[in-house]
Parts: sequence; C-alpha cells; structure tokens
Amino acid sequence: MAEVWKAHDQRLDRTVVAKFLRVADRGTHPALRFLREAKILAAIDDPRIVRVHDVDEARIDGSWHLYLITQYVEGRTLRAVVPRGHRQAVDQALRWAAELCEALVPVHARDLVHRDIKPSNIMIRGAAPPAPATAGGTGGAGSTGGAAMAGGTDPGHSGLLLLDFGIARSYTAFGALGYAAGVTGYAQLVGTPEYMAPECFLQEPIGPATDLYAVGCVLFEMLTGRQPYTAPDDYGTLVSLHCRAAIPSVRALRPDVPSAVDHLVTRLLTKNPGERPADAREVAGLLRGLSLAVVPPPTVVVTPGTPPPPGRPPEPPADPARQVEARCNAVLEATERDPEGPPEERVRQLSDVLDFARASLPADHRGIWLVSLHLSQALARAGRPAAAAERLAPVAARARQVLGADDQLAILCALNLARYIGESGHPRPAAQHLLELRAAVSGVLAATDPKLSEIRYDQAHWLAAAGEARRATAEFEALYADHWTAYGPDHPQTVRLRELIARSRA
Repeated sequence: MAEVWKAHDQRLDRTVVAKFLRVADRGTHPALRFLREAKILAAIDDPRIVRVHDVDEARIDGSWHLYLITQYVEGRTLRAVVPRGHRQAVDQALRWAAELCEALVPVHARDLVHRDIKPSNIMIRGAAPPAPATAGGTGGAGSTGGAAMAGGTDPGHSGLLLLDFGIARSYTAFGALGYAAGVTGYAQLVGTPEYMAPECFLQEPIGPATDLYAVGCVLFEMLTGRQPYTAPDDYGTLVSLHCRAAIPSVRALRPDVPSAVDHLVTRLLTKNPGERPADAREVAGLLRGLSLAVVPPPTVVVTPGTPPPPGRPPEPPADPARQVEARCNAVLEATERDPEGPPEERVRQLSDVLDFARASLPADHRGIWLVSLHLSQALARAGRPAAAAERLAPVAARARQVLGADDQLAILCALNLARYIGESGHPRPAAQHLLELRAAVSGVLAATDPKLSEIRYDQAHWLAAAGEARRATAEFEALYADHWTAYGPDHPQTVRLRELIARSRA
C-alpha cells in the first residue's frame, strides 16, 4: 500500500529505509493502519524486529504524505534465499524456523498476532545471494516485505528479522493497538492464503497458534520445496484444503527428514488451534534441539586430477516441469494420432495431468496454466464450452496479473476464454472481454501482429453474433485495411476478410 525506498539520512550519515504513503486525509483507514504499524514496531524492542527511527507527516499539493523511517539491514528475504521449488538443508531450515519463533515471542508478549508470516516477510541478515538463481529483486527492506540488499557476511552466522506488521492485530479485546480500535477491519479476511490458518478463513478467534500455523507452512516449504497446500487457480479449493484436507507428510516428500521433525510440522499444521503448540518460545526450543540432532552429510571435495570417490554416481534430480510437459504432450500426441477418439477420455487424462502439475510445481508456474489451457480446449471440443470457460477464467485472470497482458500465454488464455464464453451463448460478454484485452495489448503489439489481428477478428465475430452488425462491419473493415496495407490484396487473410465484409453488409 506504500512505497519503500533505500535512503540516506544526511544528518546522522547512515543508510535507512523510508516508507511513504500518500492519503487524502489523515483520518482515512490506510493512514490509521500506517501509523498503527509504526506504533507496533516502536513498542517492540528486539533485535529480530526492525527498529523505527522516525515517523511524521507533511502536506504537499493538497495531499497528506505520511512517512516512516526505519533501520536498514543488509540481507535478503527468505523467498530470495530459498526460491520457489528449492529445498533447504534440514539443519538450516530448523535454525531459521527457530529464529522466526524467537522473533514472535515479543510480538505475542504484547498480545499481538502478526497474521502475515510468509517467506517474503522474513529477512535473513547478511545472506549472500545464492548461485546465479536470484538476479533482480534487490532493494531496501525495512518495515514492509521488500527484498533486501545482499551483504557479504557468512550466511551461517546470519540473523533473522521479521518484517511487515501492517495487518498485525491484538487477539484480546483490549489495548489501543487491538481490534477494538477497528483499524484492521474486524471480520475482514486479510493475509496470504497459502500461509493462513483455518481459523482465519472461518473468521474464528485467532491467537499465537495462528502465527505458529504459518511457521509450520514456511518450515514445510523450506524442507520440501513446496507449500503444504496449493490450488493456484481456485481460491475455494485452497480454503477447503487448509480447513479440511489431511495434513501432508514432510517425510513422504523428503525421506531424509527425521520423523521427529515431521511430527512437529504436523502439530503446527493441525486444523484445531487448541491442538497446536501455543507458545512460540516452546516451539523455538524444540526446533533448536532438533537442529542440533541433525548431522549434515559430509562434504566431499574432489581436486583436479583426483579420481572421483567410489560408489554409484547419484541420480540426477527429477525435473517436475519436464515430467508435466512429457505427460501433457503424451495426451496431445495421442489426440493427433486419433482425433476422432472419445473427447471425454482426453478431458479425464488432462485432468490427471493437471492434478499432477499442481502437486509437483510451485504456485503460478506456467506449466500449470498451460495444462489448464489444454484441458479447457478439450472440454470445449467435448461440447462443454461453459465448463471450459469456468475452468479457464481464473487461469486467464491470474496469468494476466502475473505475466502481463502482452505475454503470449496470457493472450492465448484470454482469447480462448472469450471463445468459450461466446460459444456458451453469451456473444456480447465475449466481445466485451476481447475489447478489454485489445485495449491492454494495443500499445505493445503492432497493428498487424497476428495475435492482435486474431483478437480484433474474434471481437468483430462476436459483435456480429450479438446482432451488432454495424459495429462488426466497421471492425472487419478496419482490420481489412490494415491487412491490405501490410500483406497486399491477395493474401489469404485479406481475401477472407473481404468475404466477411461482403457477407456482413449483405
């Protein structure tokens, strides 16, 4: 909700973080939440919570500008240190989880719940960037969850900081910082769904166990490379998984994790908050003890000219993305060999591939969206365009949000969604959908780009189907003029457009 900058304090000659928020009035909800975050941070004196230097306001050009100046710390977010799909060494994951719980001790001592524990809100002090994987994403980090600048300190001696207290609130009915102040929006669903406890979704009372559930999610992801529950295209399914699904086993995905660690993660992810550990200090102690019991495997250094150590070479790790691609291609190739085969069987096979992709790949992976696109096409060919549209709608929206409207996959999803909406008997919404897509990409794609031409063609088609013949003819004529200029009058697409215009006029 605000801008966060790395800055230099000229008076005290030090690097700081400056967070700015522009509001129409100091009494608005965002302004109150902004100041409330500053009060929370200032009230907690702990090395694992970023320190506040100053907070103030200024009126500029008729608007109020609030600003918060905080400590600047060299480091990287946990999301940058351990990217999606990557696993961390067991002992290191346990130590970081222990430090995270220790950071929560003073928070819970003030009757506060953080409510947004996730990798991007956890910073590892002094963590150097991992090998070439994390280019980009550097910048100042302070009270909100931006990535931090990399430092050169030994990551084995790094500390952990907890960021972003913007939605923290009291779990008691008292206190100026609690929900009695009405600043966080009581009964409002806030947080990051992938790490939210069941009681948050169900609007039930929260407490320290709510944050510890999120700690369990983060620890599960560090150990296995995936979140405990994933449903990137279906928020309702994600809610159902957190609230009702069986708790996944860490050891089932990574057998080298000790059973005691698996048991603790299961306790943290228990649905009923009363059955989870209730004290962050207790959990931190358990994690510290488990990390000491884990003996990391010995490191073997092979110098040039020295024969490799005896034994069978290790198998290369399986690539989930390639496995998903191979399974999807197998179904598509079978369809090419037998295009008259039962369409419902293709739907079933691609549904199985999509389930495998969701279980194997991190959220927002292009592979999941591609399989979803092929599944929607299979549904449409099976005579179920409404089901195809329902399947593709959240995928198209998320792909556009993450990849940008001009990405080829995002455009393909949007084009197919419009077709399925139109084929379901709703040509006018289909044309409107394409009008919005055209506006989003027209400044990026050339006038004769094949994808933009396809968008314009389909828009005119659905306008005609909706009975808006005049608008459809105008669109076809404009597209024809562009094709005639670019490709000449004898190009097959130019000829096709000329025929459509003649038919439309008739």
